[in-house]
Amino acid sequence: MPIRRALIPAALAGACLAPAMAAGAVTPVPTSGAAAGKPTSIVPGISYKVMRRSGPQVLHVVTFRANALTRLAPAQASGSLTRRATLSDGMASRLAQGATAGINGDYFDLATGTPSGILSVGTRLLASPEPARSALTIGAGGTLAVGRMALPGRYQRIDETAATPFPIRTFRAVNRPLPSTSATGVVAYTPERGAPTPPGSVYEVVVALDGGGGLAINGRVAGTVIAQVPGGGATMADGQVVLSGKAGSGTAIQNELPNGSRVEIETAIPGIAADARGAVGGGPMIVQGGVAVPDAGEGFTSNQLSGRTARTAVGQTADGAVLMVVSEGPQQGVRGYTAAEQGQMMASLGAVEAIGFDSGGSSLMAVGANQLIPSSSERAIADMLVAYYMGAQLSIPADNRVTPNGDGVADSITLGAQSPVAGTTTVTIARRGGGYSATPINQTGDPAYTPVTIDPKALGMKEGPYTVTVNLTPADGSAPTSQKRILVVDGTLGSLRVSSRGAKKKRKVTASFTLSRGARVTARVTSSTGRAVATLTNAKRMAKGRRSLTWNGQEGKKLAPAGHYTVTVLATGPYGQSGLRDTVRVR
Repeated sequence: MPIRRALIPAALAGACLAPAMAAGAVTPVPTSGAAAGKPTSIVPGISYKVMRRSGPQVLHVVTFRANALTRLAPAQASGSLTRRATLSDGMASRLAQGATAGINGDYFDLATGTPSGILSVGTRLLASPEPARSALTIGAGGTLAVGRMALPGRYQRIDETAATPFPIRTFRAVNRPLPSTSATGVVAYTPERGAPTPPGSVYEVVVALDGGGGLAINGRVAGTVIAQVPGGGATMADGQVVLSGKAGSGTAIQNELPNGSRVEIETAIPGIAADARGAVGGGPMIVQGGVAVPDAGEGFTSNQLSGRTARTAVGQTADGAVLMVVSEGPQQGVRGYTAAEQGQMMASLGAVEAIGFDSGGSSLMAVGANQLIPSSSERAIADMLVAYYMGAQLSIPADNRVTPNGDGVADSITLGAQSPVAGTTTVTIARRGGGYSATPINQTGDPAYTPVTIDPKALGMKEGPYTVTVNLTPADGSAPTSQKRILVVDGTLGSLRVSSRGAKKKRKVTASFTLSRGARVTARVTSSTGRAVATLTNAKRMAKGRRSLTWNGQEGKKLAPAGHYTVTVLATGPYGQSGLRDTVRVR
C-alpha cells in the first residue's frame, strides 16, 4: 500500500499494512491502538476501530456524536466540481480547519468529475439532486435524514414597472449540464463548478447576486444581469451565477434578461429540513427504521447492488451516534458485501437509518491525511464526508514507542498539532513522574496544522514514559481544549538485520539484532499472507549485546515454499514491549 503521508496512525497501521513488506525495509511493530486490536480515540469523542467478521470481512468504523465541537459535513474533494481529488489530498487541505476523519461520498461522472447527486456544503448548493436516488441530509443538530429529493428550480425577471409580471421560468439542474437527449431546458451554474460553462447551442446570462454569496438549499436570491454569453463558455466570479438555456429556453433568457435587468432565483428542494446544514448524494438507502432494506433499487445496476465489493456507508443509531463505515472487498483479499448485506451489517451495528455511497475502488477512509484502505492506487473522487473536531488535536503517532538507538528506525517521531480556530497553541512534553518538561511549540495565530518532531536525543529525553499535550486557547474567549498522547522512549531493541543464504535444504535465514539491556525475546516467521510458519524463540531471556537467531527454512517438518517471509522480533524490558520486523526472500 502506498504511504501518502509521514503520519501513519498506529491505530490504523495494523489495518492497512500487509503482512509482507518489501525486502530490507525494517519497520517497527505497532503495539498500541487498533493495530494491536484495540479501539482508538482519534480526538475526544471520535473513535476508530477495525472489526473482523466471518466471511472473511473487515470493517473500518468511525463513531462520534455531534456536539458543539464535533460535526459531520460534506465537502468537495478538490476545489472544483469538474476536477476530482484523492480523499487523502482532500483531507490534507482541511487539517487546519479541523478535519479529523473522512470517507468517500457520491458516485460521479468519470468524464466530467461531477457528482451524480446533490452536494450542499453548509447551506450553499453546489450540485442538484438526482431524483431517483437517495441522499443524506445533515441537520443543524447533527440529525441525519435519508431520502429522495428533486430540484424544482425557478427564476423570474423582476420589474415593478412592467404592466404584467414576467413569467416564472424553471431550471432543471445546478452545475450539471443537460443530457444530450434534452431538446430544451435551463441549467444554473455557480463558481464552484471551477471551469467555464460548457460550450454549445445555448444562450447564457451572467447574474451578479446582491451581496455576493451563492445559491442555497431552500433559498431565494436576487441579482442583476451583467453579461450576455451566446454559445456558452461563460466564466463566473464569486457571487455570480450563470443561467444557461437550450433552444426555446435559451430564447426566453435572451428575450427576458437583458443587461441591467433584475432577476430572482429560487432553489427550493422539497423534503430537506429547514435547518439543513449539508447534503450529499449517494444511495441506495440500506437501513430504514432499524431494518435492512433488502432491495432499494433506485436505478442502480444489478452489478452495483449485488456485486460483492468494498462499500461505504453512513448511519445513525437511536441515541444519535454517527457511524462512518467502510468495508473492505476482494481487492483487499476479503469477500466484500452486496448492498443488501451492507444494510444488514449497518443494522447490526445499531443504525436505525443508513445510506450507501460509491463503492469498489472508491470506498475509502482516512484519518487525518492518511488513507487506510489497502489499495494499489488511491482513486480520485468527487466529494466526501468529513468529521470535524474544532478543538485542539494531536495526531495518533505511528506507534507510541520511540527507539533512539541510531538504527534509523523510529529514532524520532513527528506528530501533527491541529488548531482549527485562531488562538494560542502550546505543545508540551513531560516525563511521567516528573524530571523532564519541554515546550517545543508556543504560538499565537490563525488556524494551523503544525508538525511537531520529537527527537529524544536532540531534546535530552531519557528512556521512559512521556505525556505529549497540545493546548488551544481560542482567541474568541471560548473554552480552551486539549489532547494528550502517551509516548515511550525505549532503546532496548535495535538494528535488526535479516539475511538468507543457500536454497532449499541448505537454507539458512539469520536474524541479528542489538539489545541495549537484557530482555525477554520472542521471534516468529510468517508467510507473505500472514500465516504463522515458525517460532524461533519464545520469551527467552537474552543478555545485552548483539544477538542472532536462525531459521532453517522449515515449516514444521516440511520445507517451506520459496518466497518472501517476514521475521518479527519482540523484546520486553522495563519499559514494555518493542518490536521490529523485516522481510527476506527465501529460495
